Amino acid sequence: MRGRLKVDAVMPTTKTAVFRAMKREEGAGPHILTGPIYVEGAEPGDMLEARVVDVEFRVPYGVNSTGPGWGAAPDLLDKPAAKVIRLDLERRVALFSANVEVPLAPFMGIVAVAPPPAVKKVSTKPPGAFGGNIDFRHLTAGATLYLPVFNEGALFYTGDGHAVQGDGEVDGTAIEISLTPTFQLIVHKGAGREMKWPRAEDATHHYVMGMDEDLGKALRNAIHETAAFLQKQARLTTAEAYALCSLAVDFRIGEAVNNVLMVYGAIPKKIFKQDS
Repeated sequence: MRGRLKVDAVMPTTKTAVFRAMKREEGAGPHILTGPIYVEGAEPGDMLEARVVDVEFRVPYGVNSTGPGWGAAPDLLDKPAAKVIRLDLERRVALFSANVEVPLAPFMGIVAVAPPPAVKKVSTKPPGAFGGNIDFRHLTAGATLYLPVFNEGALFYTGDGHAVQGDGEVDGTAIEISLTPTFQLIVHKGAGREMKWPRAEDATHHYVMGMDEDLGKALRNAIHETAAFLQKQARLTTAEAYALCSLAVDFRIGEAVNNVLMVYGAIPKKIFKQDS
């Protein structure tokens, strides 16, 4: 089953107006999202393929905001710091300072399906098996995210636009910005039953994720999932897959904040003689 979805993800002035007007529940999280969107034909046990067709800029500026108690080094600053960052959209760079320009790579920080029905309410902040606030910087135009489906219709949602971000989002925010992403959603029947965590791919790599509140456990989860992926992809034994994880896969901290941490294995597609 296929379909395309184009959504306006607003930030920051329109977001402020919406934020003030809406009734918020305690623990709901800081994000305004588009969704849930019912995907025809999706059922628990399926896999939802979310292809990122495009990510368009809505405004030529964004903001990075941090301070004491924020991010992966909460003791680094002694007062709040918010920086408005202008963008040169023609040259596709963020004008960070007089002598620093950062190439733009826009993506949605939150891409998800609804969590399992047993979880009655979740914050938008921590990610999970359903996706959510994974802040995965490789989900730019042309990339694909794969998510296990837990509810009828999948109930897809997205938000948290980022103009550019490094792995980890270590100060707690990226360049937060208004974006308009376009997704193509494809349902794969029964393919989500064996998925423990989201995975992704782009033209050059497969990305296999693991999560936990503890970074060491998140890494182990990512290694286990990567080894399982390699066993299936290249018909390897467990020992061979583990060895290949050590030889050819880069394990990186994709999300170092937001309570639940995410580590991913970046698997180069070029190592396979015939990639499928």
